[in-house]
Amino acid sequence: MSKPRPSYRVLRLLCANAAGMAAFLAAYLVARDPRAAVAAAVVIAVIGYVASSAVVDYAVDAATD
Repeated sequence: MSKPRPSYRVLRLLCANAAGMAAFLAAYLVARDPRAAVAAAVVIAVIGYVASSAVVDYAVDAATD
């Protein structure tokens, strides 16, 4: 009997959300411009999602070994 493979989509979204919030706060503190802060948050959130996807893929591969 094979084990069901868990979905890590929630983990990926949480990582992206945390990275985006941190980027928004940091950019807003530096630039004091909400538009620049939102743009930075979106860019960093996408990078956080991609990076967390790589970590999840590594974890899944390590768990199957």
